[in-house]
Amino acid sequence: MIKGNKMTLFNMLNNKVLGTYVKTQVMASTVVDAARKFKEDQRGVTAVEYAIVIGGVAAVVAVIFNSSDGIVKTMLTNIFSNVQQNVMNNMPSGS
Repeated sequence: MIKGNKMTLFNMLNNKVLGTYVKTQVMASTVVDAARKFKEDQRGVTAVEYAIVIGGVAAVVAVIFNSSDGIVKTMLTNIFSNVQQNVMNNMPSGS
């Protein structure tokens, strides 16, 4: 009786392991197929190119605004200070 229970348990475990292996292989195959399709797909190339251009523009803007005496930085600081001052002056009082 015990031998039969051990075989049944062994068969159950074997089926679980085999089922898990098959599912893993199917998932791996699906991932590989998706990666292959993504690699061959040219539709995203334009988006990547735009991202590179935006990164370059962001780098240039960062250089301009990081300089301590930059004319653009000074101009924008003055504009935002004036806007802030006008907003503060024209806000209704709390009373």
